Amino acid sequence: MDLLCVERLSDCRLAERDPVIFEDMRVLQNILNLETLFIPSCNYFGTVQKDIQPFMRKVVTTWMLEVCEEQRCENQVFPLAVNFVDRFLCCCPISRRQLQLVGSVCLLLASKIRQCHALSVDLLCVYTDHSVRPEDMRNWELLVLSKLKWTVTAVTGFDIVDHVLHRVPFSTSHPLTRQHALTLVDLCYIEPEFIQSRPSLLAAASICAAVRGLNPACGSTVLTSVCALTRTEPKAVERIMRHIEVVLATEMASQQQQQASLGPLPGKLPSSTTPTTKVSNVTDADESRQPETPTDVQDVHF
Repeated sequence: MDLLCVERLSDCRLAERDPVIFEDMRVLQNILNLETLFIPSCNYFGTVQKDIQPFMRKVVTTWMLEVCEEQRCENQVFPLAVNFVDRFLCCCPISRRQLQLVGSVCLLLASKIRQCHALSVDLLCVYTDHSVRPEDMRNWELLVLSKLKWTVTAVTGFDIVDHVLHRVPFSTSHPLTRQHALTLVDLCYIEPEFIQSRPSLLAAASICAAVRGLNPACGSTVLTSVCALTRTEPKAVERIMRHIEVVLATEMASQQQQQASLGPLPGKLPSSTTPTTKVSNVTDADESRQPETPTDVQDVHF
């Protein structure tokens, strides 16, 4: 008898929520106990990395997020890839010319681990505008794995959000709570200031900021409940929430200014920037402005 496989590779339906995992409080406790094992060991700017500055990391991580969004990757791919980048940079000095290569390799590894269909080497090279060669990515994949000591699983803010939302009453009051919280988690992983922050702290701040934005009336109640579940200090959560709000305000003001200055052509809609837009001649003066999507970090100059 012939066996027939009717599985459709294009079927990207997510697995249903497992009640055994989410109903058992021990799962969240184990996640919180393990999270410190995967936090980057140092703030590597100026110590391990002599040629890389915080704004360069922000440019590359923003590009990584846009690639994930363009390819509709699973939500957990991006924070895991950034965790790989930071842990690698803590122990292996590189030049600024190699930073996007590291980001590409970490995206490749994270997609292999956290989703069914991994990003391909050739596709990632296209997103770098061919500034990264396929053979370099394959060689550096082994280098990154060796520096990570083949520890390619890590606790990220994404892993904590669903467990917290499952245990708080306000999570079902607004359907966009989870979506907004995960978006803010991604924003936290872009910011260099949070390199050594615990994932539970980033998740707690993102959830509270999302709820505050959707329903300001229950802000204090949310903060107390989330901090109790994630073992975080309310003051630390408030500090990250204020930073998130400042970044969001800056992003929105920058986008509004760009739309006002450019404006759509008559009869045409404004086109969005794709993840292959080239950025060149980034200087220290450019650090304060919102970076565009890079394709060639080799063009970063002072």
